[in-house]
Amino acid sequence: MANLDDLLSEQLSDKENKQISNKEFLELELEIGISADNSLFVALCDATANQLLMYGDIKSILDYGAGTGVYSNALHNKGFDVKVFELFDTHQAYIKKNYPHLQIIDKPVTTDCLFWIEVSEHMTDKEIDDLFITINPKYIYHSSTHETTKLDLMWGHINIKTQDEWIELFRSKGYELIKQPGLPTPWSKIYKKI
Repeated sequence: MANLDDLLSEQLSDKENKQISNKEFLELELEIGISADNSLFVALCDATANQLLMYGDIKSILDYGAGTGVYSNALHNKGFDVKVFELFDTHQAYIKKNYPHLQIIDKPVTTDCLFWIEVSEHMTDKEIDDLFITINPKYIYHSSTHETTKLDLMWGHINIKTQDEWIELFRSKGYELIKQPGLPTPWSKIYKKI
């Protein structure tokens, strides 16, 4: 996938100094292909979901910050019991329209795997700590940007850590890195509870 800054910098130059609304966030995601209608993105989500099939003790998955729900649907199609947690009403409506079979929940719950793709950079350390007080998954499938860009404020990126800092954060929560699948991003990692 092309660098988001390259794709968006011209059209967003007037917005780069303010955070966009939830509605604008969804519109931009759909515009760049993070959608149920983009066969390449659907294929990426499917290939990503395949990464979890090798872990026989993963039956349930919490897709935390599910966005457009395409990953959730791919996980569902692989036979996982998927719980969808998404804060934005705009995204919930999109998921309900495109994937009415998915279960959207009001608060995070413990599942076998926390699926956490490009969301943690939108959360403070306290919010992350609070999440791990609430849930206790066996596995974590995590991806978070580690580069700062001029569009961070617009996208709501408030907690950008290096990859080593993310590894250390998960270690402090009792998880060890077991795999770097390279999907859906080159910096994706799977962790297991120690």
